[in-house]
Amino acid sequence: MLYAQRLILLVGGIFICFFSTVYGQQTDRAPSVPQIQPEELAEIQSEVIILDTRSPEEYQEGHLENARFVNFETFRLEEVADISKDDKIVVYCKKGGRSHQVAQQLINAGYKRVKNLEGGIQAWKEQGYKITND
Repeated sequence: MLYAQRLILLVGGIFICFFSTVYGQQTDRAPSVPQIQPEELAEIQSEVIILDTRSPEEYQEGHLENARFVNFETFRLEEVADISKDDKIVVYCKKGGRSHQVAQQLINAGYKRVKNLEGGIQAWKEQGYKITND
């Protein structure tokens, strides 16, 4: 009986190790998207490339200064082919969902310094930072 219990524990431990290893490898394939807070972006805004992933109408209503428009609905990596994969890039949308997806595409394509604006332009405005229509 004691032998059977030890065998069950050993086999159970092997399964746990195996599934932990498999799960760990799966999560390593898709690096998570780092977030940046509005106050952090405000300090480095002139040093980064900013991509606005909202709709054309949302962009025209107001956007971050020097933001480059890349429509989430039609986004293709070819639109940013002129950006170096080593450049600092911050991506944003209204709340952070659409931009998170675009940021993930950029990271998967080899862009090394991509961050998503936590809370999007909504959080930016709530913190009192300005937007422009230029």
